[in-house]
Amino acid sequence: MADVVAASDLDACPSRDTIGRLIGDSTSVGKQADAIALVRVLTRMAAGDVATAAKDTARLWTQAQLAEPLGQPITSLDPYALEVHHAIAVDGATGLPTYVEREHDVRLRSIVTEAASGATRLVMLVGTSSTGKTRACWEAIQQLPPTWRLWHPIAPERPQAMLADLARVGPQTVIWLNEAQHYLLHQQHGEAIAAGLRSILRDTSCSPVLILGTIWPGADYFDKLTTQPPVGEPDPFNQARVLLSGREIRLPNAFTPSVIDELKNSEDPRLAEAAVLAKDGMLTQYLAGAPELMKIYSSATEAARSLLEAAMDARRLGHPLDLPRSFLQAAAEDYLSDTEWELLPDNWLGPSLKLLTNPVKGACGPLHPQKRARGATHPSASASEQTYRLADFLDQHGRTTRHITRIPALFWQAAIQHCSGEGARSLAEAAVRRGLTQIACALWAKSGDFAAIGWALAEAGRPQEAHSAFEHAVATGDAEGLTSTAQLLWSADRREEALAYFERAAAAGDRNAFPEAAHLLACDDQLDEAMQWFERAAAAGDHDALRLAAFYLANADQTDRALAWYKRAAAAGDHHALRSAADLLAGTDQLDEALEWYERAATAGDPEAIRSAADHLAEAGRWDRVLAWYERAAAAGDPEAMRSAAEHLAQVDRWDEALAWYERAAAAGDPEAMRSAAEHLAQVDRWDEALAWYERAAAAGDPEAMRSAASDLAEADRWDEALTWYERAAAAGDHEAIRWKAHDLGRADRWDEALAWYERAVAAGDHEAIRWAAYQLGKADRWDEALAWYERATAEAGMPSTRRAVDALRKVHRSEDAQALRRYGWDPSGSIAAPWHLSSLKVADQ
Repeated sequence: MADVVAASDLDACPSRDTIGRLIGDSTSVGKQADAIALVRVLTRMAAGDVATAAKDTARLWTQAQLAEPLGQPITSLDPYALEVHHAIAVDGATGLPTYVEREHDVRLRSIVTEAASGATRLVMLVGTSSTGKTRACWEAIQQLPPTWRLWHPIAPERPQAMLADLARVGPQTVIWLNEAQHYLLHQQHGEAIAAGLRSILRDTSCSPVLILGTIWPGADYFDKLTTQPPVGEPDPFNQARVLLSGREIRLPNAFTPSVIDELKNSEDPRLAEAAVLAKDGMLTQYLAGAPELMKIYSSATEAARSLLEAAMDARRLGHPLDLPRSFLQAAAEDYLSDTEWELLPDNWLGPSLKLLTNPVKGACGPLHPQKRARGATHPSASASEQTYRLADFLDQHGRTTRHITRIPALFWQAAIQHCSGEGARSLAEAAVRRGLTQIACALWAKSGDFAAIGWALAEAGRPQEAHSAFEHAVATGDAEGLTSTAQLLWSADRREEALAYFERAAAAGDRNAFPEAAHLLACDDQLDEAMQWFERAAAAGDHDALRLAAFYLANADQTDRALAWYKRAAAAGDHHALRSAADLLAGTDQLDEALEWYERAATAGDPEAIRSAADHLAEAGRWDRVLAWYERAAAAGDPEAMRSAAEHLAQVDRWDEALAWYERAAAAGDPEAMRSAAEHLAQVDRWDEALAWYERAAAAGDPEAMRSAASDLAEADRWDEALTWYERAAAAGDHEAIRWKAHDLGRADRWDEALAWYERAVAAGDHEAIRWAAYQLGKADRWDEALAWYERATAEAGMPSTRRAVDALRKVHRSEDAQALRRYGWDPSGSIAAPWHLSSLKVADQ
């Protein structure tokens, strides 16, 4: 800019201040004459075509003026349109209740203040239903200047709306991600959305932007997005995990007793009533009408209850918020007993819906009929179909109480007949998890996802039908169908045809084609050809391609070539490549050179590089240097450095030093340090010390401490003590402890007790216990029982176990049934489905 300002003696050059605003203020396009004048000056300085540049500038300026900014002005928002819950009405008081600030509001306000001051920020509020997440976000944005806008992408469907306009986000925009699971957990678009949001966080040209999200906690929601998968397992939420790391604020379920006491004298009659009547301090839940909702559900007529339970099941299986009336009506029939159905009047639907849609003390009823948002250009569903939204509290109640309830057959029939788009796609995923292959394929056909049909059929050992489905995907414009066909052909050893399809897929715009072809070639030891495809992937913008190429070369012991690719990846900005190269060198006994790479990785901002160097030094026995590197890692803020030092010292029996490092780690707030100390002490039979450390870990709030103590004691055949610790862990709310106790009892051949404890674990909401029981029964050659548990895991919990069930059938010499189950899946009754063909789905007519 200095050169431009220095050229202010040129004809028609804007003033210094005007130039500064044009270049530095991303919120305004300035005056057209000033913009054209500046471009003329810059073009003349660059010896360019001044006339063309001026003409282009005039055109772009006009487009910028005519473009409608994304979102709505922050001053014209309706909190209810942003999905803030309606509150109950008491003594004529309506609207939003008086807001009661809590600790999380202070943290949230600080983040919003940073955004208002020019920084781009993201924060995710995590809390159970009706704990005040969305209201807290609403209150927080009230402090933003009136020049800000808010974008709430919801129509026609949330993930598609987000992706369609994410690139248009400009400065001073709030991105409103209420119910963030609908965006980030979306199977098809979730990672692209997360990657786009990460780009916005890094892009200073659109700053400031404030991204506010809300989500429920737990394994199906926030934890699913943020939990690192085991090494070697697929990582479907890598982008989301990085996006959310360190950016959550947890909301408590309840208010403190002191605040409740103060609110009993509130001038807002709703707060005063809630303070007196709400149970266990759950004031926001009371205001949202939760007790009344539960009362309606528990006392509802059979017909009304059937509608609610169909809605609960649809939501817990993943259907979007808006549930079609025709689907609810048809699905509800199978939630009635034969007698209830026979006695049901023909006009049952109208009165039932009237009961469930009536407001509850001024708040929304159990089922809320949906309208298009005011000012929205898209209705929430087709104009001819009314949709309903299940009350948030009942939604969560259904997930808790119906988590292992089997889905009746007419539910699936209703879904096939009345659901489409994202609803059909979500329910298809739920069906395939339950081994209902035919139903899943029919729902995918309704949603237009023929590639998914192809993969389900390929998994079922039906390659010809899979190929037909992939071809249909290609014919409907899905470039991924070409890649899928290529993968299918490769698995059939038709390599040349496969590579031709990969070429077609790449030409059609599928960026996965290059790296997938490279991966398959590398796994087939065709490294030179694989490298050519990795080169093409990198040229097409795949930032991971260079590092992946290096990984395959390293696995083939081609260290020098691998390092060359790692260097290229690092030069391209892939900081992970530096540590990967260092790990490669360390693993080939080139530790001194590895340390240089670790230094480079640390300088580039890799927080784990120094600890990795220390770990490798310890494994090589270079104790003269190990602890200095651990000290460096700890000083750099690596939370695991001190614990890692302690663990390595314990492994070489330097116990005094190890325990000192464990103490330092615990004092620094490492939640796993005390448990790690206990585990290592137990391994060398120093039980008194081990149990003392376990007690300390439990007292410090480590949720796994008591379970780990019990497991170690069981391993040492100290059963009475082990069972006592398991009981303590279960009483403290550790549901996994119940499963682990069952597992240890099974290992000891105490099967009656083991299966009873597995049942307890399932009842407590631990779905994984079903699959553990099945697997352990199989290992004990109790295959008939294992088969029954595998069927339960699939049908009740939606945990993919069909392949294990096929193995179990073979073990009990039911080979024909095993083949039928693999090919056709289960039917909703729990029997093996009758033979069916792709043509029965009428795919060609979709």
